[in-house]
Amino acid sequence: MKISQKDLEGLKKKVALGNRIMFHQGLADYHGHVSARIPGTRNFFIKPVLAPLGSISVKDIIEVNIDEYKKTCEQNWAKAGNKREVTKLKVPPRETMIHASIYEARPAVNSVVHTHQPLATAFSVAGTPLLPIYNQAAAFAPETPIFPSPRLIYTVIDGKEICETLGDRMAMLLKGHGVVVCGDSLEYATVHAIYLERTAHMQWVASCVGKPTIMPQTEIDYMKENMTYRSYDAFAYFKSLLPRGGKL
Repeated sequence: MKISQKDLEGLKKKVALGNRIMFHQGLADYHGHVSARIPGTRNFFIKPVLAPLGSISVKDIIEVNIDEYKKTCEQNWAKAGNKREVTKLKVPPRETMIHASIYEARPAVNSVVHTHQPLATAFSVAGTPLLPIYNQAAAFAPETPIFPSPRLIYTVIDGKEICETLGDRMAMLLKGHGVVVCGDSLEYATVHAIYLERTAHMQWVASCVGKPTIMPQTEIDYMKENMTYRSYDAFAYFKSLLPRGGKL
């Protein structure tokens, strides 16, 4: 499958936008990353290690090959090291294995988001899955699995283990660490990372006043399908909230 340079640049731009949206929604700072698979390949685009998400542009985006990354993932981890200075390396994030392992295990997944968003992470600490309790949470049915360790994910074994926990779900919580959301498009994965945090907020409030109720299965099925298409409108909306004038 031949991909034009124009399409590649367009995909890079989406990755930059996805990262900026995460930042401006208060879900990620310099930790966290949004990636996108290059269609028909074992490569994907992602931002550099520890680069602030709010200023990511097309020129910052780097390409990663799954097979090459698996050979060098532990050395990549060491590159960012412990330095008393700002990290300015054009290398993949130290937890790029999250993305590489999911792309390899799930061929239909074309985008992965990892953040340390606070409220959803609090649910992971409590060991409480997030549930499909409102329309935009339908994608998380029947509930979000929880990876049982707060460790950072950077080895091939780590990658296999998180994929076992994720299974065929669209999102999971990493206990005391953060979240992972995936989808068939960058638009889908990005907006559902936002809706995951909103689900955590709604479930928390509902728990304070009563018992959260899961939507009927027919409504879950309908909204799951609906959001596959509605995600593009949602992405355009969240993009419209970004500050004007930021160069991509």
